[in-house]
Amino acid sequence: MKNIFYSIAILFAALSFGCHGGGGYLSISTQDTNSSFKFEAKYADGKTAKLEKYLDSALNNELPLDQNIDLFVNLNGSDKFNLKAKKGWLEINFDKRNSSLPGYMKVKKLTEGIKKKLTE
Repeated sequence: MKNIFYSIAILFAALSFGCHGGGGYLSISTQDTNSSFKFEAKYADGKTAKLEKYLDSALNNELPLDQNIDLFVNLNGSDKFNLKAKKGWLEINFDKRNSSLPGYMKVKKLTEGIKKKLTE
């Protein structure tokens, strides 16, 4: 009986630690086709402030990533991308058909910076 009690206590402690130790969760996916570029990141909520600071600096715009946002970000006049975000999730959609190569390269560079910030 004593062994069962200790086993249950150890199991409970391990499960509790496992549930709270998810601070390192990160999932990044990129889809790059002839007509579009899509970037999606799911990350630990605690990294939202760090990512927000990076995007504010890179885009010269204040974006509240801890709120539900869905907006178009203007890159250089004619090029823009759709940014959707909430705490722990970010998605960027870029339409290549209606944009220039320099605009595409800027978005690609931005997403590389996002990956770097989230993996630090």
